[in-house]
Amino acid sequence: MMLTQALTMLAYQLPELLAASLVLALLRTRTPAGAHGRRLAVAGAAVVLVASLLRLLAGFGQAWLITGGMAAMSGSLGTWLALYSAAVLLLSVASAVGLALLGWGAVRAIGATTARAA
Repeated sequence: MMLTQALTMLAYQLPELLAASLVLALLRTRTPAGAHGRRLAVAGAAVVLVASLLRLLAGFGQAWLITGGMAAMSGSLGTWLALYSAAVLLLSVASAVGLALLGWGAVRAIGATTARAA
């Protein structure tokens, strides 16, 4: 696989990787361990980060497959690309679930703060 292809794929995933890493770092360092919603938010950010990393690896795999990996494997290119598409779709769903967990954790934290203030 060419270096430019790898860098392009990394550039597409980099914003999500950086954002999820930053959120995870902030949650781990700036919130108390027992805070309401913290566990959900940390889990959500971790799911988004892992899904983004796996999507990056899947992109590398697809590029390898297209640029010459099929010669070393049995089966049709169409079948492998369909499997790749299904995997990327599942990773997108996992990322959406992670974002929902992050939001749910934020709602719980805000609700706990509002209840204490009242």
